[in-house]
Amino acid sequence: MVQDRTLNLGVIGWGGRGGNVYRDGYEATGGLVAAVACVEPSDEKYVLGCQRWKASPKRYRTVPEMIAREENLDAVIVASPNEYHLENLQDLEGSALPVLLEKPLDSTFEKICDVVRFARRYKAPILVGHCMRYAPVLQEAGRLLKSGAIGRICSVRFVQHCHYGNAGYHNWRRNKRKSGTWLIEKATHDFDVMNALLEDRPRAVSAIQKLQAFGGDKPDDLRCRNCPDALACPESMANVSYRWGACRVEELKEENDFCVFAREVDTPDNDACLIDFDGGVFGTYQQWFFSPRSFHHRVYELHGTEGAMEIDLGAEFGGKITICHRYAQAVNNDRFTYRFDYLGRNHYNGDGPMMHHFYRVVKEGEQPLSTVEQAFVAELVGYGAIRAAEEGRVVALRDLLPPDLKEVYPPSGCN
Repeated sequence: MVQDRTLNLGVIGWGGRGGNVYRDGYEATGGLVAAVACVEPSDEKYVLGCQRWKASPKRYRTVPEMIAREENLDAVIVASPNEYHLENLQDLEGSALPVLLEKPLDSTFEKICDVVRFARRYKAPILVGHCMRYAPVLQEAGRLLKSGAIGRICSVRFVQHCHYGNAGYHNWRRNKRKSGTWLIEKATHDFDVMNALLEDRPRAVSAIQKLQAFGGDKPDDLRCRNCPDALACPESMANVSYRWGACRVEELKEENDFCVFAREVDTPDNDACLIDFDGGVFGTYQQWFFSPRSFHHRVYELHGTEGAMEIDLGAEFGGKITICHRYAQAVNNDRFTYRFDYLGRNHYNGDGPMMHHFYRVVKEGEQPLSTVEQAFVAELVGYGAIRAAEEGRVVALRDLLPPDLKEVYPPSGCN
């Protein structure tokens, strides 16, 4: 391997998503990505990450320490919990290192806006980890829509049913302040894909949010490992692992076994949105986090003047695109299906292509395809939906913008 071709990464959040993204990059580039340094406060998560990702980056306790001491860094992955993203970026100020920033931008709208301000003055490219934009199934859907496969798009319906929502309520995601709620933490993916496929700007949103299956009156510090009811509780980590057919002991460590029925739990587990776009398209989005495991996971529908498209993302093993034509001559000729094998890879095989692109951004000067401003639009929808649910009204998204960011909100045709 030629050393100057290697992308040397510093990974902030090694024990979780950060190490996972590194590993996908290593595979996607044929070994041209190296994790040479990391920031990981937890001893257990550092050791576990090294075992999982088959790499042992030099460990630092803080971002400034890593930046000051690692002379060979080419780029940084920021994959810490949501509420630390802005803080981690600010620690990079003046370094001019390209950044892959895991979505969402941060956990509160105020800090999300500050991330946009930071990106506008930062001297190096920032690519946001909207990995689903890079998934082959969604890339092909975009090409088919641009070819006029269903005519002019009139409306869309996106749904996400999460049987694994339980896992999020065992950790920091159960709290609004830390996660931003699922409309920021999770739906950001779907809003971003919706914006990209429609190539239009969301104008207004209304929404309903409910907390219906999780939360309760248990102590905030109660963990499954210490709970006398763990064997009887259907939501305990032990019982979830048993039902799924695998004992994932590592998830019982650190922050991943807090009680899902604690008083602190305030992140809604069932959301529905209605979104209006500048170009005349309207859409619905619904997500819930206590779905049966065998139920549909993620399905996107797009309805056009010439037909309809269904994108069934299915499970990690594969998905499909189905197009039904409105004016077909015979029933058997109105349906065409395209199938995709995810090869067991993350995010519908989107992480590898995203990291391959990030390599080219850093080493070859390509422009990021998933930008901070695009992510901001997706998160503006999520934040607007939260406000709409809290206040019981339709929220005009532009009205939420601080004066200095109104110009960042792109014109119709954003993609």
